[in-house]
Amino acid sequence: MTVEVFDPHDMMRETSNIVNDVEESIDADLDLERLDFDNILICGMGGSAIGGDIVADCLLAHSDRTIKVIRFPELPNWASSDSLVLVSSYSGNTAETLSVYDQAVKRGCKVISISSGGKLYEKSMADGVPFVQVKSGLQPRNAVGNTIGYLFNVIASVGGPDIRDEVRDSIPALKKYVSTLTPMDSKPRAIAGEISGSLPIIYSSESLAAIAGRWRAQFNENSKLIAFDGHIPDMNHGDITGIIGNNDIRVKPIILVEDVQSKLMRNVVNDTISVLKGRGLRPYVIRIPGKTVFEREMRAMMLGDFISLHLAFFKDIDPSDVSSISLLKKLLSWKMGKKKGRRSRK
Repeated sequence: MTVEVFDPHDMMRETSNIVNDVEESIDADLDLERLDFDNILICGMGGSAIGGDIVADCLLAHSDRTIKVIRFPELPNWASSDSLVLVSSYSGNTAETLSVYDQAVKRGCKVISISSGGKLYEKSMADGVPFVQVKSGLQPRNAVGNTIGYLFNVIASVGGPDIRDEVRDSIPALKKYVSTLTPMDSKPRAIAGEISGSLPIIYSSESLAAIAGRWRAQFNENSKLIAFDGHIPDMNHGDITGIIGNNDIRVKPIILVEDVQSKLMRNVVNDTISVLKGRGLRPYVIRIPGKTVFEREMRAMMLGDFISLHLAFFKDIDPSDVSSISLLKKLLSWKMGKKKGRRSRK
């Protein structure tokens, strides 16, 4: 099937390479020393934070130390010299992330930077902070594969939980899966056709909460489409009333669930679907298979990424354009820099 699409920056290719990027970065040689630490903070925004979410989810059952993802320009008060702080910014110029970096260094945290360069590289070199170089030239949200692979690699290299073999074992199946998503007549385009023209709200079980957030963000950025996300069963204590009671907007609930669930969770999901259907809605239910947490989250993420591209193609818009975000970043960077300058003069 031949379909003409507007993709001037080849987002399809970049998206198709995400699994390859995980494979490459998880096997990269890192010159890092083993460290003693009581907790791990992964600091970043956007795609960098999503990568942190996936890594934290995958390590949950393997770690005896707290792993927390920080999407904020300030470190929590409990972060200390006993904390391993992984500062991740693809561009190296994200204002919020640079702010967290400065605080982590000041507090004496064990800091490692992950970036393609920018101010984060300059600061790390000046402060003697270990720096992990990510390949440049990608849309930041498409660098998530590098972020995921390097985070796994860094954490294992410094003495944290190591599931790199588990991740490597999942790569062949994920590559095969991605090959089914790239044709223009594939599943993502069909799902995008169901969603197009609606207000998608992505709900998931708690185990796929990070992926529901990724879908929402990709619909926002790639598709230029407003979308929201939430969790089951929490949605049944609020959201469901708003969805059912709104007749003015074409709401499309999308429900992401793991293929294998507990009996309790399966009953909750099925009852939720029944109530939505009983009120005239047509929720799109997507069941995600996979042998491990990593494989399931990657499968779900890749499917959503490709759906978001097809939603953009249906609208004949450039999925790579995020000019509004770039403008806001420039403004925020200037204001935060100005505020820091005032502090330093006091």
